[in-house]
Amino acid sequence: MNRPPQPPAKQVPNSTQALVGQLLSHRKFFEKENSQVKHLDNTSISSNSTVFLRLCDDMEYIIDSACTKIMIEECKNLKLTVNDKILTSIIEVWKSDNVNLSLNSQVQTIQIDHCKNINLNYSNPNHFYSAVWTTTSQFSLKIFEDGQEKYTFNNEKDNSSEEEKEEKENDSLKDELKQNIIRLIDNQLVTEELVRAENWFPITRREWGDWKTKANANAEKLRQSKEAETKNNDEATN
Repeated sequence: MNRPPQPPAKQVPNSTQALVGQLLSHRKFFEKENSQVKHLDNTSISSNSTVFLRLCDDMEYIIDSACTKIMIEECKNLKLTVNDKILTSIIEVWKSDNVNLSLNSQVQTIQIDHCKNINLNYSNPNHFYSAVWTTTSQFSLKIFEDGQEKYTFNNEKDNSSEEEKEEKENDSLKDELKQNIIRLIDNQLVTEELVRAENWFPITRREWGDWKTKANANAEKLRQSKEAETKNNDEATN
């Protein structure tokens, strides 16, 4: 049976995995802060730090120094501006409400879980690769180029009645594990649902379908090749 290639993570050398694990183990916590504007630079965070914002309300953080990763948990009314490199190129946000991210450096992956009113603003299309979200309402994405808005996405404008909101909440329970991904494909923002392909890493239905089509075509070519080889061998022995 044809199987998909193994996830790239399994092909990473052990030394590289150990280095990534070591980097992520250094966490710099900013917890239960409120009603401030904070500039984080190399005097407050190091490049091997994972910046962890937790239980912060009405805060604004401006990151002007490199870090390993950024994690945001249970924050409300948070503004975050990233002006320097994130070594893993990853930001994770969960259980948060009204979070605005202004991203002026490359952030290839943003993971958003169980959130509401999340706004991403990229200053350059080259800084964006993908955003993945689950159980999140009012998620918007804007990508700018030369100061002008070029790509926009909004997953929900919540102008529903209370009854409609209750129905949506009931529906969301059914979609608890549903994940969506948005990427730039052929200069367009494309949103797709992620699925698990035979206990494999997450992949979109389109990509999984494309892979199965190619796998079936390759299997058919192999079958025809073996059939022709058997026929030639039979003719040679007669």
